[in-house]
Parts: sequence; structure tokens; C-alpha cells
Amino acid sequence: MKKIFLIGLLVFVGANCLRAQDTLKVEAKPTTNEVARRLYNQAFELYNANSSDVALQMLDKSIEMDGTFCEPYLLKARIQHEKHDYPATENTLKSYLSKGGTRALDTVYFLFAKMYSETSKVAEEKAALNKCLELNSGYGEAYYTRGIINFEQGDFEASLADMTSAIDNGVNTAAVYNDRGSCHRMLGNMKDALVDYTKAIEREPKAMYYCNRASIYSKLGQDDDAINDYTQAIIADSKYYKAYNGRGVAKAHQGKYDDAINDFTLCLDMEPSYTSALSNRGIAYYKIHEFAKSVDDFDAAIRAEPHNGNTYMYRGNVKEMMRDKQGALEDWKKASSLGIKTADKYFKDNCN
Repeated sequence: MKKIFLIGLLVFVGANCLRAQDTLKVEAKPTTNEVARRLYNQAFELYNANSSDVALQMLDKSIEMDGTFCEPYLLKARIQHEKHDYPATENTLKSYLSKGGTRALDTVYFLFAKMYSETSKVAEEKAALNKCLELNSGYGEAYYTRGIINFEQGDFEASLADMTSAIDNGVNTAAVYNDRGSCHRMLGNMKDALVDYTKAIEREPKAMYYCNRASIYSKLGQDDDAINDYTQAIIADSKYYKAYNGRGVAKAHQGKYDDAINDFTLCLDMEPSYTSALSNRGIAYYKIHEFAKSVDDFDAAIRAEPHNGNTYMYRGNVKEMMRDKQGALEDWKKASSLGIKTADKYFKDNCN
């Protein structure tokens, strides 16, 4: 009897196991949303593996499967932006919003802003950044980007405020300190500019940052410090021609005109049409009474930049020293027509 019971029990358990195995093999058909999410996840993995083209195909399939699932639109827009396909980026972002996407709206508007920046639509870029910051007042990169726009528009107070907000909200790059330093410089806050340029250099010893700090040292009359920073810029990047020009100016301030001329020449060897170096070397030649070389440099500067009134005035000054009164008067008159008031005075004082 016990043996029969055990056999019956085994048959019962075996039958149930078979039914359980059969049940495990039966899967419910996935919903369209589940398929769309699965495709999106695959696209995301492909994107992270630098397979953007295949990722785009997966995202299109995900959107086709369930157009109400919004996530694929965001990733698709990001890829399109990285491919510089700006019309497609804009359309995809607008589709995301029209489909009722609500996640990461601050990032959506920041992406709008980046796209508008790269298509030179400044008003639209700024409006998108304002919307981004309205949605998220702690979006540091949006403050920084808007600060750059304000700087380029000449609103240095607003730019300074945005750069400070960017730093307060986690942007800790060399670039943001450099750019805030430039705001201080434009507002005449030289000591504050010096502090920020130093912070930029501490984060990234870049030639441009050394040159920016050197320019402040020059304005403060600290020419030795300026020369040292320009030299550090050259060490950081020997092809950064502006550093040679800046160092030449600092040496000229010290009356070291031969050394200055050497630096201006090094600059011009790399960038022959750099008008600042041409004019500066022309002035240095004038200071050591090499007037013919001075005129040659001013001639070259005028050819490169024919609407710079100061260059005409400087050349006029040299011609006066060369006893070329008519040539001097013509240059002063031209400089006056370009808005140089000092040249107008020279012309009126010498025209008789």
C-alpha cells in the first residue's frame, strides 16, 4: 500500500512539474511600449559604444513602435546635434515637446541653445537659455553660456553676474575663471581680474591665460611680471604668436626697444599680417630713429588693416620726423577722417 502511494505521489509531482515547465514556456506578448523601451535601451548602449548611426536606426524603430514614448526623441536629438544636423535636431526636440515630454526639460532647452549658438541665432539662443534657467535655476552651464553671450554683446555687468552664478553652481573650469577675469578687466577691476586669471592658470596652464594675466600686470605697471607671464605662455605654446607681441610691448615699456623689436619680429615670422605687431614694431623703430623701417611697417599695417586711424597717425608722425610735411599732413588728415581726434589737432596745427 505504501509503495502504491509513493508511486502515485511521484506521478502527481511529475505531472505538476511538467505543467510548471509548460507554464514557464508560455510568455505574454510584450506591449508596444515594452518593445519601444527595449529598442531604446539597445540604442542607448550602441550610442555609448560610439555606434551612433546604428543607434539612430534603433531610435527610429522605437519611435515607430510607440510614438508616445518620449525618451528616444531626446537621445536622437543629441546624436543629430553631435552630427551638426541642426534642422533635424530642432525638429526632433520640438517633437519631444509636442509629444508631452516632461523629463529633463532644462536639458532640452539647453540643447536648443547649443544648436542656436552653432547656427548664429543669438536671440533664440539667449531665449532658450533663459527658459532653461527658469526651469532650473541651478544649471551652471546655462549661466556660463549666457555669460559668454552677454560679454560678446558688451554687457559686462550681466556677464560677470552669470559667470559668478556658473561658478556658484558647479562650473569649476579654467575657462569660466578666465572669462570672469575678462569681465573684471573690461569693468576696470584689475585686481579681481588678476585673481581670476590666476585661478584659470592653476587649473590649466594655457598660453592664452598667461597672456591675459600678463596684460593685467602691464596695466598695473608690473612689466617684469608681465614679461615672465608672456615667457611662460611661450613655454606652454611656442606657436602662440600673441605672446611674443605682448612680451615685446612690455619690453618697450622698459625702453628695451631692440629686445622688443626682436619679439615683434618673432611674432611676425609666425603671423606676417598681424597688424598689432607691425604697428608696435613700427613704433619701436621710430623710438630708435630707424624711420625708413618704421614707415615700412606702418605701410604693411595699413595694407592689412586700411581703416585703422591710429596707424595713419603714427606714420604721419614718422614722416614729420623725416621732413616729409606733405606726407605727414595727408596721413593726419586720413587719421582724422577715421575719428582720431589727436590727428585732427596735428593736422590743424601744421597745415599752414
